[in-house]
Order: sequence, then structure tokens, then C-alpha cells
Amino acid sequence: MYSFDVFDTLITRATATPKGVYALMQHILKEEKQNDFNTYVKTNFFSLRIGAEQVARNTYCIDGIEEVTLEQIYEVLVREHLITKEQAKYLCRLEQEQELAVVHGIPCNIEKVKKLVAKGEQVILISDMYLDAKTIHAMLTKVDTIFSSLSLYVSSEKEKKGKWTGNLFCYIKGQENVSYQEWHHCGDNKDFDYRIPKGLGILCELYKPEELLEVEEEYIRNNEAEAYIQLSIGCARLARMYGRKNRAYRMGSSLGGSILYPYVNWLLEDARKRGIQHLYFVARDGYILKELADILIGFRKLEIKTSYLYGSRLAWRIPEGKDWKEEQMAIYWSSFGFMIKNASDFAEFLQITEENLLPYLPKGLRQPDKIWTSSTVETILEHLLLDIDFSTLLYQNYQEKKKWVIAYIKQEIDIKESFAFVDLAGTGFTQECLVKMMREYYNGEAQNYFYRRDNVRGVECKNYVFYPYYVSYYVLLEMMCRAPHGQTIGYQKNPEGRIEPILSMVDGEAIKEHGVPEFIQGAKEFTALYEETLKNYQDLVLENSQIQFYLDYIYDRPNQETLEYFAEIPNMLTGREKRIRKFAPKLTNREICHLFLLQDKPVEQEYYGSDLRYSLLRCSKRQKKQITRYQAMNSRWYGKVRKELYFYFHRKERKIKRITLLDFLDHRVVVYGAGKKGRVFYQQVTGKVKVNGRKYCSEVVLWIDQNVEQYQKEGLPVVGVERVRSAAYDQLVIAIAKKETAEKVKQMLLTYGVPEEKIFWVYDC
Repeated sequence: MYSFDVFDTLITRATATPKGVYALMQHILKEEKQNDFNTYVKTNFFSLRIGAEQVARNTYCIDGIEEVTLEQIYEVLVREHLITKEQAKYLCRLEQEQELAVVHGIPCNIEKVKKLVAKGEQVILISDMYLDAKTIHAMLTKVDTIFSSLSLYVSSEKEKKGKWTGNLFCYIKGQENVSYQEWHHCGDNKDFDYRIPKGLGILCELYKPEELLEVEEEYIRNNEAEAYIQLSIGCARLARMYGRKNRAYRMGSSLGGSILYPYVNWLLEDARKRGIQHLYFVARDGYILKELADILIGFRKLEIKTSYLYGSRLAWRIPEGKDWKEEQMAIYWSSFGFMIKNASDFAEFLQITEENLLPYLPKGLRQPDKIWTSSTVETILEHLLLDIDFSTLLYQNYQEKKKWVIAYIKQEIDIKESFAFVDLAGTGFTQECLVKMMREYYNGEAQNYFYRRDNVRGVECKNYVFYPYYVSYYVLLEMMCRAPHGQTIGYQKNPEGRIEPILSMVDGEAIKEHGVPEFIQGAKEFTALYEETLKNYQDLVLENSQIQFYLDYIYDRPNQETLEYFAEIPNMLTGREKRIRKFAPKLTNREICHLFLLQDKPVEQEYYGSDLRYSLLRCSKRQKKQITRYQAMNSRWYGKVRKELYFYFHRKERKIKRITLLDFLDHRVVVYGAGKKGRVFYQQVTGKVKVNGRKYCSEVVLWIDQNVEQYQKEGLPVVGVERVRSAAYDQLVIAIAKKETAEKVKQMLLTYGVPEEKIFWVYDC
């Protein structure tokens, strides 16, 4: 004979814990307007139901009776004058209905039952439970009709014996006339389904059910009475039980689904109320969001169309119009400009070839083995935009790209409909750029949906934001919205004449290998289960507290499984990378030494990842102690000595590593400013002091300042500003520390006839 435990072996609930049924009942009691329960009972039903069961067991489990019935539990509340007898009957029915509403089968064990029955083996079912056999049988047959013909023994029926004492097994032995040695039992409880029956001589198999994740256990601990939390976590557990067991799927079905579902649910409801007919989900973050939205639209039969738009910062951030040069600078500030390290990177940013760029750069900036500073990049960009030939080349290139973007958007978007773009997070700057291009043929309203935004700037679009909180680690949201394809880098026409995206191959395959498709599938499974379950609780309000709790957990105290999944996700931060960048790569001992002791630049500039703090979570205890030692050494003499020795022995490498603005200067230079900064720069540009281990020897045609007399008394060769009118020079450098002052000087120099393209401001010497 074969026996199976019922709850958590053959069937389970769509709630996080068995007590979740009471949370659902409490929600129903509070929402129902017709019932006559007093406010105290409706508000506190969850805890009252738990307490009533405890009292019932103390009261009725006497004289060999080892189980209570559901009616006896509610009789406690009647005797304590909290409810009436009629209300008790109603609550009994309601609890039975809710148990039936949230029941789910456990496929692997149901399959075992089916195989045994098919072989002609005797199979019975056993349950330690206060519910009656009729209700439990209804729950079993709901998940599979195989159970309709099987015998069921319940501890609350007839003899009222329980598994926990072993007496229920003894009772069944007599009823079925079977010896313990011929009996096989399967269940999930280590004591009641394994240790106790095994002690009787029964052959036992312990089933390990799908458990809650650490973050789920933490959150439900203080929110067990919340119906929506019970269902959210319960459905995540079900999704893991039904689906694949790999790490990516588990993360998608639990964390991904729980964090993304509320946003998709909200945007669909908001779009419906606003009369939006078509939602365009923007690549790549929009991929998983569209997948989830299509599931909800199908369940709810909404008349909202969805489409997937291939786009990116790289493809859509195109300056255009009469102020296109100002827009180009704005794009620079919004596009991780600090990560431009050489001419090749700069060409990628400008979306031109390196061959087209190099002729416009001084020789000192063309060397591929040197690294540019951020100040150099900004200065170069400002002055290249003043160069008529270069700006013409750049503008024509952008106009060509703009034509492809507009052609694609015209092909994909029906502007006769009310539509909105759907994205995840950011500033909205990319959509602003796109809509500016669309203004060539579309003057209607531009609408965007965002999970969250960094700021509320922007004038072209109306933005609807789900989660208007500033989250410093919002990139984790993006890690949940990877798409199984590469970045859009442009557009082309296919043989059929349609415009299609050109996708980068840098990270596309790496994303697939990491398991992103399985993550998406897990989130979809959760969404379908949750939506199916929520149809019985349409008035259930979803709150954002779970989102914040989960994000805090993932970022601050993730378990090993969570940490490894998110840390290893390929994340192309700028879209211009030429090799795979992981979100938070593991640090080697050598990298730790270089970053925290030997590096003379900010750590974040030398770290090849997206989140150094997250990488540090992956360090061993020994590595963390070493980092602490290195940081302490940096402020002490021996640490400084060690750093200087390192730079001394690597001085050749260091000499050629950095490029500054001095590499951009031509031979004939006018220097404005004889203050502290001006004097330092004068020494540098004339080769009297070394910079990065080398001398720069430009010809200083004039050294000018307005305070001529003061500086001439000090013996400095400074002359008046008016002399610049008749001088022949290539560049004029403003050597003043404050940008505001330098800007005023620039305006003054323009009145003296100095061409704007020749004026530079030095702030990195």
C-alpha cells in the first residue's frame, strides 16, 4: 500500500503561508459592505482566527481526541461573544471557499500517484487537518480527477487521531488490513511524515517542497496578515515549483516578477483611463515589460495594442535643429562622457569613424595608447563644434542618421491613434530627442511611461511615473529588464523594403548565456499565476512597500544566489563598449591592491564594472580586511612611500598614460591670467616644468591680463589685453580657476576681436 500526505505534498496554496487564507478572509470581511460583523472582528480577523484555533485545541483535545474541527474553532469565537452562530456558519463556509479558491497541485507527486494507480497499486491519502474530508476531497479533485476514487483519511474525522502521535497510522492499518512492512508513505513533514511512521516500520519518503526565499521569509514575517503580500509571495513560490530550477528562472519568478508586475499593472490601468490605444515598449528595457503587459491584456481583455520599438541612446540621441550644437553638449553630459578615454571612444560617441575625426585633432591627441581626461574631452568637443568644416561633417552625418530614425518611427507608429512610449528608468532625455525629430511630421501629444525618473526636466513630453522615488541603485531595475538581443546601433532596409534595426553583437550572446530568457520566462510565469489568482480579489490594492524592501535586500544584503545572478549580468553602461562589462565583476587581489592603494585617480574611474559597491559584496573576508588595510595605509607615511615607489618603477608607463589640455595646444599661444593658476600654466606651457613626466614647449606670443601694472612690478612679462588685437596666434588660453570668471573674461575677449574658436579655458593643470 502507498499513502501520501495531502497538504504541501499533493496540493499547496497560492499564499505564502497556510495562514494566508485568513489574510484573504480578513480582506473580504473588510471589503464586504453587506455583512454585519463588527469593525473589531473585521479589522483583526487574522489574529482572532489563529488564537481561536489555539484555544479550541486546549479545549477539545482531551480524552484521546487529537484533532479539532473547523466548526469547533469558530465555536470558540461564538462562546467568547465575538461573533454569532450564524456568523460562525458563514465564516466556516468562507474559509472552505477560500481554501478551494487558492489550491494548486504539486505536479511531481501527482504524477507519482498516477503511475502507481496505473500499475494497479493501492493508494490512499492522509491529512492531519481540521478541515473535513469533503472539503479536502473537493480541493484534491479540483487539481486532478485522479483523486476522486482514492480513499482519504483525515485527522478531524471519525476517531480524531493525528499523525503527530502515530495513532492515525495505527487506525489506518486496522481499516486497510495492511502490515507496516508493506506500507510506503510519502510526505513533507520531517516528524509526522517520516520519523514517526518510520518508527512504526513504515517505509518512508520525505518530500522537500518548494520553500520561500530568504527575502520572502524576511518580508512575510512582519506582513503575514496582508492579503496581497501573501498572494504575491505565494505565486512566486508556485512559479518556482512549476517552472525550471535554474538560478535565472528562480530570480525572475520571485524578484523580477514581484518588482515589475506592479508597474505593468499600473501603466495598463492608467493607459486605459487616459484612453491610450497603443503602447510602444522601447528596447531594451521594454522587452520584458511588453511580455508581462501582453499577459495582463489577455487576461483582462483590454482593448490596448502593444508594440516593441527597437531604439537606444546611441540610435536616438541625435542633435538636430537650429540649436543642434547646444543639444550635442547636452547629449555629452547625459551620455557618460567621463568614460571617453581616447580618440576611438570619442569617435564612437560622435557616431563618426575614427578616420574622419583624427584630421581635426592635434597630433598629441591621436595616439591610441594615451588616456584622455574628462576636462580634455569637454574642451575638445566645445571647440570642434566651433570648427565650421568639422561641424558641417558632423551635422550631415546626424541628418543621415535622423532620416533612418524617422523612417523607422513612421513605419512603426500609427500617429492617428493615441499612443505612449513605455520605458523603465532614466531622465527621459532619449525620448525628448526622439520627439524633437518626430516634430518634423507630428505635432500631437508625446506621452511616456516610466517606472522611475531621475529628474523632471524636459518640455517635449508628458511623463507618467509609477515610482517617483530617488533610488540611488536604480540600475538594479535595469538588470531585471535585460533583453535577449543586442543594443540597437542603427537602422537599415531589408530586401522586402522594411526598415529594420541593426543590433550590436557585443553583449547579445552574453545576455543569453547568462540566462536572461529564463529570467523573463520566470517573470511571465509569476505574472500569469498572480493575475489568475487576483481575478477573485479584484479590489485588492497593491502597495509599493514590497518593491522597496526587495530592492533594499538585493542591493544591501543579498544571499549568494541573488548576488551572483545580478553581479554577473552583462551591462553595457554607455552602449559604446567594445568588450563585455559585467554589472559587478569579482575583484582579484591584484585589482584590489591597484584600486585601493596604488591608484592616484578616483577608484570608480578605473573599475571596469557598473557598481563597485556590489563587487565588494563578492569579496572574501580576507579581501575585505585587505581593503581596510590599504585604505588605512593611504593616510599614513608608509602607504604614501609605497605608492611613490610604485609610480617610480612604473614611471615610463605613467608618462604616456595621461593626456591633458596641453596636448591640444598649438605652437603659438596667448595666455590670459597671471594669478596663481596662470603662473602655473605659463610654467607648464613654456616647458619650464614637466607635466606627466614630459615637457611642453609652445611659443607664448603674449601673456596678458587686465592688472598689468601689478604683475609687471613683480617682474612678470605680462602686457595689456589690447595687445591681442594685433597679435598673430593660434589659440588663446584663459588660465583662471573659476568658470564663472573665465566666462566673463571670454565675453570681454570677444569684444577685442578674438575668434571664439580660438579661446580655451584651462581647468585641469
